Amino acid sequence: MKIKALKIKDFLGIEEFNYNPDPKLNILIGPTGSGKTSVIEAIEKTFSNTGRRTELIKHDESEATLYIETDSGLEVERKLRDDKADYFKLRQQGEGIKSTEAELRKFVRGDVFRPLDFIALPVKEQTNIILSMIKMDYPADEIIQWFLNDASVLNGINTDKHMLQILKDIENKFYKEREEVNRDVKTLEIQVKNIERGLPDNYNGDEWKDKKVEEYYSKVSEAEKINKYIEQAKALKDNYDDKVNSINAAAEAKKARLDVKYTEIKQDLRDLIDLSQQKIEKEKSKIDGLGSLLENQLKDYDMQLEKEIARLKANYLEMKETVKRQTAIAEEQSKEEIKQQEQKIAVKEQEVSGLDDKKELEKEGIEKEAAQLIEIEKEKIGKASEYLENNNLIDVDPLRADAEKVVEMQGYLRDWDRMLFIRDGELTTKKSRSDYFTNIISIARNKPSELLKTHELPLEGISVDENGLIRINGTLLDGLSDGEKMDAAFKIALQRMGELKIMCLDGFEKLDIDRQKTVIELCEKHDIQAFITITQGTKDNQFKVKNQLGEEDK
Repeated sequence: MKIKALKIKDFLGIEEFNYNPDPKLNILIGPTGSGKTSVIEAIEKTFSNTGRRTELIKHDESEATLYIETDSGLEVERKLRDDKADYFKLRQQGEGIKSTEAELRKFVRGDVFRPLDFIALPVKEQTNIILSMIKMDYPADEIIQWFLNDASVLNGINTDKHMLQILKDIENKFYKEREEVNRDVKTLEIQVKNIERGLPDNYNGDEWKDKKVEEYYSKVSEAEKINKYIEQAKALKDNYDDKVNSINAAAEAKKARLDVKYTEIKQDLRDLIDLSQQKIEKEKSKIDGLGSLLENQLKDYDMQLEKEIARLKANYLEMKETVKRQTAIAEEQSKEEIKQQEQKIAVKEQEVSGLDDKKELEKEGIEKEAAQLIEIEKEKIGKASEYLENNNLIDVDPLRADAEKVVEMQGYLRDWDRMLFIRDGELTTKKSRSDYFTNIISIARNKPSELLKTHELPLEGISVDENGLIRINGTLLDGLSDGEKMDAAFKIALQRMGELKIMCLDGFEKLDIDRQKTVIELCEKHDIQAFITITQGTKDNQFKVKNQLGEEDK
């Protein structure tokens, strides 16, 4: 489809312009401000309803009219109005059809393209244009499926962008998140390393946490007790003879004390016997003296009796009887005392005679006691000998060292547990998260090339970098040479064309002669209707239209 008729009235700098374009080449030549660019903008406005300027209606006018008829019979008419809504009408072969922008899009795919303008656009706009040509419409559910059914991949992602940009945004998002996680991983790894440096070489807390320190110190105590018993047994065995001699000496000393004791007892008894003998002799002497006293008293009484004769005879007789009675009583008393003392002497003599037997019995008791003590010592010696035969001295130092080692090693368990908590907990989780992000990043990086293989591309070698910008064979659009940019622009223009095969080339004079020739050849090759503007002075300062490029225009 090409433009057959073009009518413009009161649009921008054009008062009225009616033109039947050449199906191939239409060159508008004129000075700046002559209206040649307005023709191109009129074509754009008619087909795309987009304008590059704010005021499109000619100054001092209230309405602009745009009309285009194509060689396929399609008619497009627009009226731009200041005081009311714009007018838009579509006809096909003279018959009215549904007059909507959507209906027009059925005949004209994409915007009317100006390749030279494309070259001058910012890279971001160039990128959006190119991406808009690669149709990749995928629902969110399918995108999520690509990423292991993780719906969070789209959190914070603008899904209104092109699919390739969405994938790049996902890659960038998770790349940053992975950077943060990897920083945490590095920090945690440093923490683990620092803790490990504080632990003994090849330390494994699992080997020490279940060990019972008290059991190790119990072994130390048991060994010390055994060693103590062994030392005591040795001392007991070494001092046995001294112990027996000591027991025997103690027994002899006891027997010697018995000898002294019983000698003293015997002496005391003899002294008592002697005292009793003395009392007996005294009483006997007393009895003998009583006879003499009686006789003397009787003589005295006789003399007195004789002197007093009868008066006193009875009295003295009575006194004599009294004396006799008293003497008899005293004699009986002395005899009784003698009898008692003799009985005491007999008893004491009997005691004296039994002392030797008693002493011997007590000596036998001492000897038995000493023998029993010696037997006890022998029994102790037997047990000590048996203990010495069955037990050896134990080196306590290694056992104590083992116990102290357990105490020392268990002192590191807190750091060990903290290291495991970090290493097997948070660090493992972070690493797993980092690996997951890496997987997401890998999918986001590889998916574009996978998708590009299944979609028609406006250019070969297209990729999207980390900033969401288009690269061609690895080079950004603004890094391409002028020739590469022009080739890319025309290829893109050809891709964007729908049924309407036109191309607008504003500012054609900016291209060198070879590039101009190449552009025209491309238009001819692809049967494109070209509208070219060249800024160049004219005699009347008005633009003129030509159908071929002359030497004076190059």
